[in-house]
Amino acid sequence: MSDLAVVFGAGSGLGAEIARQYVQQGRPVRGVTRTGKGIPAGVDSHLADLMDRQAAIDSCRGASTIHLAANVAYPDWLSAFPTMVANGIAAAEASNAKLVFTDNLYAYGPVDGPVDEGTVERPQGPKEKLRAELGHTLLDAHAHGRARVTIGRVSDYYGPDARMSLPDELIIEPLARGRNPMWFAPLGMPHTFAYSIDTAKALVILGDDPRADGRIFHTPAAETLSVSEFIKLAGAVSGRVRRPIRLPAKMIRVMALFDRRLRGYGELDHQRTSPWVIDHSAFDHTFGVLPVTSHEAAIKHTIEWYRQTRR
Repeated sequence: MSDLAVVFGAGSGLGAEIARQYVQQGRPVRGVTRTGKGIPAGVDSHLADLMDRQAAIDSCRGASTIHLAANVAYPDWLSAFPTMVANGIAAAEASNAKLVFTDNLYAYGPVDGPVDEGTVERPQGPKEKLRAELGHTLLDAHAHGRARVTIGRVSDYYGPDARMSLPDELIIEPLARGRNPMWFAPLGMPHTFAYSIDTAKALVILGDDPRADGRIFHTPAAETLSVSEFIKLAGAVSGRVRRPIRLPAKMIRVMALFDRRLRGYGELDHQRTSPWVIDHSAFDHTFGVLPVTSHEAAIKHTIEWYRQTRR
């Protein structure tokens, strides 16, 4: 049986890290992107557009595992993601491969208390409703025998090359550059931040272990800190403790005029104005405890990456 893993979105973020970890394991991995840019060393680069069903199917021939880790800007979610997921399912069905969907936690909507996989989904905004629908589509495909599917839900993550994540863009990269960190919401709120390298390890496990089939799992993260505690720790690790800039919510609307990635972001205010604590105990109980990197060590590694990139 083939051991080939195919990673959609292998040019950046979690997709690149998933591909990188397969290389480290000595497994064959094909990274699928539209441009070929950012593919890690040792990954077979394949150009294809996930919006094209036949191209998606062709790119997955011979695969045993497919990771759907591609992303698009917020304004394109509603138009692009249903097609991307449908084509990912078709590719898994055609190649008899397992499909691992890298998801976020938007489907739950506003919550009261820690979030686990049993938390009732009450999505309110369009992006939250979309994410819930995508999850149902994927699990229905599994239930009807079209493809083996598992979903890994990931909290806000940071790490090397996680350039589009809020912790990287607003906290870690500014500190690495000697600038003040920023945040869009009350600093005292607990918020689960994950480390991209740990997250990718968990997603690889979900792809390899049949106990994940047909289920949703939250990927493990280090202990939940308040945003202010996380910023303080990042400042200490960087050697540049700086006062955080608390941006008012209306600033997001202003910034969205110039940065389309932020358009519609206000729908998710509840994730930052209320505690956002993610429970991943189901993962540990099912697959064994995944040793996660401490925030201190993870922040240090990420800051070093930014400084090396700058040089």
